[in-house]
Amino acid sequence: MKKLVGMLVLMLLFGTGAYAQKQGMNPEKRAKNQVEHMKKELNLSDEQATKLSALMQEQSQKQKELMEQMKANREESKTKMKAILTQEQYIQLLEKRTEPGHRMRRMRGGAKS
Repeated sequence: MKKLVGMLVLMLLFGTGAYAQKQGMNPEKRAKNQVEHMKKELNLSDEQATKLSALMQEQSQKQKELMEQMKANREESKTKMKAILTQEQYIQLLEKRTEPGHRMRRMRGGAKS
């Protein structure tokens, strides 16, 4: 039963979180909306809602930090790649990456050229 409730909470977190991100909400407002939605759907007590709100804000902050770290890592890799490749090779790489279907081929593990 606990696993079922846990899965439901995760689905609500991610589902309403994705919707809220599309709406351009800040993390605090997004967490508040998620908690309000969950409070109605799951009949949460005020204490549960308060704890969930704190948890969601904490998770939102961690996700923000991870996204910033990922961005920094991409920039670092880009800089290192530029140092390894010639300018022509780097331009060719960028052009390949903008080709239609590039992401799908990469996700399937294929490198069809």
